Amino acid sequence: MTQVDRKSAILSASLAVFCEKGIEAASIEDIRQRSQASVGSIYHHFGNKEGIAAALFTQGLDNYWQQIKTNVAQASNAEFAIHAIVSTHLQWIVEQPDMARFLFARRQAVSAEHDDAIRQRTAGHFKEVFEKLKPWFKQGVLRRLPIELYGPLLLGPSQELARNWLGGRIGFNPLDAIDELSSAAWRTLATNPAHTGTSYGAPKR
Repeated sequence: MTQVDRKSAILSASLAVFCEKGIEAASIEDIRQRSQASVGSIYHHFGNKEGIAAALFTQGLDNYWQQIKTNVAQASNAEFAIHAIVSTHLQWIVEQPDMARFLFARRQAVSAEHDDAIRQRTAGHFKEVFEKLKPWFKQGVLRRLPIELYGPLLLGPSQELARNWLGGRIGFNPLDAIDELSSAAWRTLATNPAHTGTSYGAPKR
């Protein structure tokens, strides 16, 4: 097994252990048993349990944002871009519920020594997505708002729905709400939401 494969196996085992036992209760020995890796290998790659949790969080975070960036890049207009963000957000969570629960448990998952790096990484991903929306700001299609407002306005309702679904508090599939939630986000962020995105065509570069 290569070093990359070994690290991947340890991270996969860690996610399973964290989901079963909780992050605080999980131990290196639990992870060793699940991954069949040696204690030395675990410490060599990650240092300690906090290092494992941070690496796992980074892996999930990068995968989530990469899918959003890929889908937004394919959008031909602003409304499709908003829909792509909302739909990818919910689809990723439904397809990877264990990782989603882990990312939602950020306060427990990320220790103080790793928190700043995770915050910067998250901000970097969001800024990349924000850059892809800029042509529509310039065209006057999307409202010009502080970047700090776009996250809550764009994904706040979807985030709340996902949390309730992951917690077993709603019985329907979140994917059934994609069109409703993306339409709500569009109405919030578009300068003239009465116009559908199809009227704007491809963004100018």
